[in-house]
Amino acid sequence: MNNQKKQPKPWYKVWWFWVLVVIVLFVLGGMMSGSGGSSSSSSSKPNTHRVSPFKKTYKVGQIANYKGYKFKVNKVKYFAGNSMDTPKSGNQYVICNVTIKNDSHEKQDYNAMDFELNADGDTTDFDEILTSGNYDNNTLDSGSLDKGATVSGNLIGQAKKNAKLKLEYQPSFLDDKTIKVNLN
Repeated sequence: MNNQKKQPKPWYKVWWFWVLVVIVLFVLGGMMSGSGGSSSSSSSKPNTHRVSPFKKTYKVGQIANYKGYKFKVNKVKYFAGNSMDTPKSGNQYVICNVTIKNDSHEKQDYNAMDFELNADGDTTDFDEILTSGNYDNNTLDSGSLDKGATVSGNLIGQAKKNAKLKLEYQPSFLDDKTIKVNLN
């Protein structure tokens, strides 16, 4: 019979050590990515970098800019519906004509699903389809824009007739910032 005690594993071969290493790496990675964004905005010219497109609410006709991705709500139309296209009771269709321009130095994707309609705090997608009129002939889809290219199209949603309306654009699902445009 062997009465020798079992030798403990070296510290770097214990499973919990590697779990701890992974957690520390995630925390450090998050801190570095968070501090990278704030250090770039606190440069030697703080007054020119403090104004962020996310702190300003735009109006119809004004150009919003996010890293060279520019968009503008050209006009807003309201449609009460007809026998072929009927909104929910008390609602109307909201048709926003937008133009997107790529002023960055690389190809950029665009997607109609990046835009949402906020009506009195209730945010919904611009996912309505109208079968009558000219509205769906120019619906904004998704695609990629080369440097300097533009695309225009309609975003169609539904909202209460007297609601305070905003178009909201979120540049990335990873980013919690939102650009807003007052529609009325």
